Amino acid sequence: MTIGNALTFIDRGIGDSALRERLNAATSVIELENVLAEERLLFSAYDFDEAFHHRLTLCQEIEDADQLKEFKQWWDLLVRILEPAACETQCSGCCQ
Repeated sequence: MTIGNALTFIDRGIGDSALRERLNAATSVIELENVLAEERLLFSAYDFDEAFHHRLTLCQEIEDADQLKEFKQWWDLLVRILEPAACETQCSGCCQ
């Protein structure tokens, strides 16, 4: 897991709708990680955060920064939806 993989993921993810569709189709964190592993793009949450902030500092146009922020929002939402612990703390027992 590396920041380099996270940077590559951001670059590919912004422009590759097929990759995003595969990730959106995942029904668990394990499936999500399997897609990333198949693409040789494994990274940690820390790696993604570091890569995001690095890329944000390189943006010279507002539109580029907005696109990057939208990608991060999509990724954060996807991960949050798939994390079982998130459900347990946010609802009144739908997962039980």
